[in-house]
Amino acid sequence: MKPLVASDPLYVDGRRVVGRLGAGGQGVVYLGESPDGTRVAIKVLGDGLDDPDARARFDQEIGYARRVKAFCTAQVLASGEVGGTPYVVSEYVDGPALAEVIQERGPLRGAELRRLAIGTLTALAAIHQAGVVHRDFKPGNVLLSRDGPRVIDFGISRALEESETGGGHIVGTPPYMAPEQFSGAAAGPAADLFAWASTMVAAATGRPPFGTGELPALVNRILHAEPELGELDGELRELAARCLDKDPAARPTAARALLTLLGHRVPARVLRDTGEQRLLAEGQQSAAPPARRRWRLVAGAVAVAVAVAAAVLLLRPAPEPEPPAPKPVVLPVPRAGVMAATSVSELKLPGTGITLHENPADPLWVSSYQDQRDGQGSASYVRDPATGSFAFFANLQEPIVSPGGRYVASLAGSRFAETSHETVWLRDRATGQDRHPRTVDKPATLWRPSWSADGRQWLATVATTDDQALGFAVVDAVTGAVKIVDVADVREAEYAWGADGRSVLYQPRNGVVSELDLNGRPLRTFSGVGEQAGGAARTTLGTVFSTICPDKSGNICHWDARSGERRATTRLPEGVSFRGWLDERHFLATRTRAKTLDVLLMDVNGRAVRTLATGPKSELDEVVLWFTRR
Repeated sequence: MKPLVASDPLYVDGRRVVGRLGAGGQGVVYLGESPDGTRVAIKVLGDGLDDPDARARFDQEIGYARRVKAFCTAQVLASGEVGGTPYVVSEYVDGPALAEVIQERGPLRGAELRRLAIGTLTALAAIHQAGVVHRDFKPGNVLLSRDGPRVIDFGISRALEESETGGGHIVGTPPYMAPEQFSGAAAGPAADLFAWASTMVAAATGRPPFGTGELPALVNRILHAEPELGELDGELRELAARCLDKDPAARPTAARALLTLLGHRVPARVLRDTGEQRLLAEGQQSAAPPARRRWRLVAGAVAVAVAVAAAVLLLRPAPEPEPPAPKPVVLPVPRAGVMAATSVSELKLPGTGITLHENPADPLWVSSYQDQRDGQGSASYVRDPATGSFAFFANLQEPIVSPGGRYVASLAGSRFAETSHETVWLRDRATGQDRHPRTVDKPATLWRPSWSADGRQWLATVATTDDQALGFAVVDAVTGAVKIVDVADVREAEYAWGADGRSVLYQPRNGVVSELDLNGRPLRTFSGVGEQAGGAARTTLGTVFSTICPDKSGNICHWDARSGERRATTRLPEGVSFRGWLDERHFLATRTRAKTLDVLLMDVNGRAVRTLATGPKSELDEVVLWFTRR
């Protein structure tokens, strides 16, 4: 920080100006202090906003910027004018700029570089969700704080750019600007992805992908040359190359790029069923070892996500204090019965080619879905039990409705950028109350959640970011209590509910399925049963768990959950995949054809009873559906 000069203001927006943090083409940045001692950054803009129209556009753009959620960004707090000059007040981030770190320490490597990539993409996803385009994303606008990277100055460049009346002035930093910014075309969110990739290359190699130097030569390289990615490697190199495409339409959205780094390199095939499995695209095992194809479990009604640190057994109450004499919570009883044999109505998901085939008599239905297609921002929707219509829930969230419909539990995609701990978003639809119980401490994360059959408890696998399982977490939706159980010497397991909601199943090694109680104590072990394909379910065969048969036939074996005896074997038709039990007589399956994907209701003999959903394979590969009991 440098001392103030004579022309500097002493107060801005009621905050005392302490000193200068920096100055540049856009104006001067000051360190400010609020009356309560809170530090803020105050940017007083320079030239370019003299006429009323330009000032109005600036105010509008900063208004948009103030709506940006504080995910890995320096949140905009206020704006106005001082001495006739516009200013913006934002959260103060105590940390060096990425540009300084690269210059002083050299390139970033390994986990540090990955955290930077995930954190900055989380910020861009939040910025774009608010309708803002950064337009000057670069190492100088990324601050490295103790709690992770923070993106600053979003919204300001666009306001300045739109105030320019001539065509000879460049707003931005040329080495990080996209081709369209030099051609006079509108610069949208895709330009930010180009700048993000250029920044990641600079962070990994010490220089932007098209170099620096004289502007004409630099612009020519950006417009026509291939980028130099240096030592950037792995999935981050592949993603950066996509983001540096000359064609803005070929670049992924920030949300899609974030999901790619979080393990969605092949889009999820879309479906979580109420008692058993999440559909994944064939071959999508981004986090699993390639030598072992692993079934992604979703017992209950569910899904989950990925990462965790050494977990210990602990029990935490909900953050909010309980009222003195709480009324007992009476959970709705999930609708009983089996699915109807025929469909009598159709419901098309808005903006897609996906159709749900339904029957009012069905005890289960699609209760929520997430649209992970490019350009959709991973928007999620939850169904109103009264009207049957879907309403927007949030972006970058995986909302799963509990059996009976009282609760919605959701994991945020942005949790991977958190540096201290994670929470789960728990909504009580009967009261409208939202809670955020604290779950695991970083670097641990939660993966593959599912609801118990009674709709009270929510289960998730605790794992590390490289898919090493540490144990499981159980959240009581009524009290908000969180229990985290460490399971020693098991590093490739995913946890699913036992039949009674008082135990969990997991696969500690090939061909073996084990059962634990909710304190992690061993109950049973079944050997030679094949690859686990779901949790336990009450069926006409008895209480069973299902596996891909150990004889490598591709058939599905159903085993007694108490004795381990084989109760039945299901032979699946060609192109059909087992997705877990749906009710007592039927399981969920998918059938892949050339360009379409069907979600099927099938019986234990492998006969297709009815089609539950259908649509283009390209869409159903990227729109996740969750089935739960009403």
